[in-house]
Amino acid sequence: MKNIFKFLFVSFIASLLFSCEKDEDRAVIGNVTEGLLRSDKTDLTLAQENADQTAVTLSWDDPSYGPNLALSNQLEIALEGTDFQNAKAVDLAAGSSSISYTVQDFNALLLNAGANAGETEKFELRLKSSAGASIPETYSPVIKMTVKTYALISYLYVPGAYQQWNPATANTLVSATSNGIYVTYIDFTAAGSEFKITVERNWDNSYGTDDNVNLIYNGGGNMKAANAGPQKLSVNLNTKKFTLIPYSMGLVGDATANGWNGPDTRMSWDDANLSWSITTSLAAGNFKFRVNNDWSENYGGSNGSASSGGDNIAVAEAGTYKITFDPFKLSYTVTKQ
Repeated sequence: MKNIFKFLFVSFIASLLFSCEKDEDRAVIGNVTEGLLRSDKTDLTLAQENADQTAVTLSWDDPSYGPNLALSNQLEIALEGTDFQNAKAVDLAAGSSSISYTVQDFNALLLNAGANAGETEKFELRLKSSAGASIPETYSPVIKMTVKTYALISYLYVPGAYQQWNPATANTLVSATSNGIYVTYIDFTAAGSEFKITVERNWDNSYGTDDNVNLIYNGGGNMKAANAGPQKLSVNLNTKKFTLIPYSMGLVGDATANGWNGPDTRMSWDDANLSWSITTSLAAGNFKFRVNNDWSENYGGSNGSASSGGDNIAVAEAGTYKITFDPFKLSYTVTKQ
């Protein structure tokens, strides 16, 4: 009998605690009011020569959910008229009330939100706030902004012995976001092949080296590829260093001649179009793009959009196809010939 009374007493206390917890939750949420987003500019023309300057400062007032609730904010940016479908969302630091963007960073943000580089377009921005999974999200009133963006991509060039030292036809080093890091792919014809890096397609300004690691602007000797064959050249102007590593791109899969076990069907670098390319026979089946006959770097995808480790790409029927892969835009084409 005593045990029964103990059980009933514990159950009674637990129900009281549960009721109190629920009442407290309801009291904490209180009346929800939306946040407010502001911008110090609403009409901008962005230019690469001003990349490091401040483009815009956004500030906001948090919504009010009631006391003792942790709040998280996101900035959402979308092209006008898209109803924030596929909006670019940026997490905002907890406790912050403003953020400033440089020209380069804001330009990149808008391009990621769907802007067409070089065009003047209208954007919508809003503050999205959340106080937990069980509490409805709130959105600030939308602010509108008109901005002209620019293409982020920038280039250097690699004249050398592999192409008779002609800057006009040299391979192109690409920095997809103009962040000082450049990449290209070169099939060196011989071990010890020498080259330099030029700023334009001429010899006016160039980079050399004294140790085959560090770059020297308008000085130093020729750089050297220790081995023959296809290699990836990476140049970092922030650290003034460069690297070369063996690098070949190929197709692998049951749609290719050698199946999923390889060796891969090797593609060639098309510097004119800045993409890997091949025209080859494929069977009905699937394939992926793979680097150096190894699964540590591979790309798949769908509808022309590629991603690292993405899905197999289907080939509906056998035939001869021209296939391209753009490593900068992460896109591909499969065209029957």
